[in-house]
Amino acid sequence: MLFFLSIFLLYFSLAHLYWIDSMESLGPFLRNQFHFVYILTGYFLTNYLATGLSKDQIQTLVKFIIGLVLTVVSLETSLRYLMPTLDLNSESTDYLIEIYTGAQQGLSLDTFYFFKMSSVMFFDSNYVGAFLLIFFALHLFVVYKSRWRRNLVSTIFILLIFFTLSRAAIFVTCLWLVFNFWNSRSFVPKWVFAIICVMASIVTLFIIQDNVAFTDGSFITKIQILEGLSGFFEQDLPTALFGLGYEVGGYLYSYMSGGYAHIHLAILLGELGLIGTLIYFAYWYFIRIQAGTKVLYIFIPFFIIGLSLADPWEVGYFWASAIIARL
Repeated sequence: MLFFLSIFLLYFSLAHLYWIDSMESLGPFLRNQFHFVYILTGYFLTNYLATGLSKDQIQTLVKFIIGLVLTVVSLETSLRYLMPTLDLNSESTDYLIEIYTGAQQGLSLDTFYFFKMSSVMFFDSNYVGAFLLIFFALHLFVVYKSRWRRNLVSTIFILLIFFTLSRAAIFVTCLWLVFNFWNSRSFVPKWVFAIICVMASIVTLFIIQDNVAFTDGSFITKIQILEGLSGFFEQDLPTALFGLGYEVGGYLYSYMSGGYAHIHLAILLGELGLIGTLIYFAYWYFIRIQAGTKVLYIFIPFFIIGLSLADPWEVGYFWASAIIARL
């Protein structure tokens, strides 16, 4: 990890020499530095503190945090459904309609998106789903005194994730359930089960494309952002290699001028360039070496929801990767 940290800091030292030309003042420059460095600092600090605790102590602490998270998110979910206008003023309501109008003909405030945009914790409930997945992954490796208690906590997690209406989070949860079922059953060879899952995924994709693609604004923007990645080959060499930094990089490859590219890969290429994006994934590779296969329960969901959410720097996933290795 020390070798990786050295590579990471060397890259940002070189990248900032290029980024500073696209920043109007010292403030954005310093925000870039802090934004990228505090995640590494958080990981190493969490890893250091966890080293001084026994496995039983970490298990107890994680169970307490899970209980607190479920309580808070249960309250958030109740407020979002029972009082959906609580955090929606006229400005945010107009923004909601602006985002989906045209793609969602006849949009009104009693539709699907209204119960997503009224979260009192985050910008929308997609982030609530991403937040829950962090602790659901930790929950999978916690030892409970009885099976019914584990099943109860799992059920609460699944229900809360479902009520976020986050399709990415729900999809990840279904993958977890299928994977656990796959590992616990031997009614067919695993390779047969894998082929069935791949075929079912392809069929589902075609169904979604035929019935949803031209009416779902969120889905359309994802396709447009991925198409916009072709602009990578049109950039000058420094931009392609180093990106434009945190302030403006997220707008470089997008579905429209001035629109934020809310897909991880597009954001990473815009902010860090090709070199930084490779270093970003190398970070997860080094954590995988240090933490073992458990960290895949953090990285894979993070990567999947990255096809829908905006922030590849969600610090909770990085810090949780340090904790899950100790469970």
